[in-house]
Amino acid sequence: MRDRLLALPVLLALAVGPLVPPPEASAAWAVAGGAVLSGQAASMPAGSTTAPSVTAAGVYPAVRTFTVTWPTARPYGGRPATGYVLKRTATLSNAPMDTGSCTGAVSDGVSGVYVPADPGAATQTCADSTTLNLGSVRYTVAPVWGRWVGTPSTPSTAVL
Repeated sequence: MRDRLLALPVLLALAVGPLVPPPEASAAWAVAGGAVLSGQAASMPAGSTTAPSVTAAGVYPAVRTFTVTWPTARPYGGRPATGYVLKRTATLSNAPMDTGSCTGAVSDGVSGVYVPADPGAATQTCADSTTLNLGSVRYTVAPVWGRWVGTPSTPSTAVL
């Protein structure tokens, strides 16, 4: 009986097998042919070359609100851009956008992205309110798709 009890752990170890990890899997394949192929990385298409239209409200040089309107960019297969980066250039003060809906936020690591309420609308609009501008202002709009930022549009006509 004692021999049978001593043999039991040995039989269990043989039945279960050694307690070592299985070997790593590997794969390989062969490719037949001799063609040379080239590839190109995808890039963000340019946004609209059409300049945005800008209207101004308020009394110069006090608080001014500039309404910027531009056509929706559809960079990939007719899908609208996920956001836009708007830049304002003031002729005398070169003040950055400080308030209003055009200032944007950080989106997918890109700062200053304005995300429209309806990205699929035919046109996009935002309002930029400021007290810092002296002189005329111009705006450009660049489409954003995820982390890619396209080329800015042609600048708008200068608005006082």
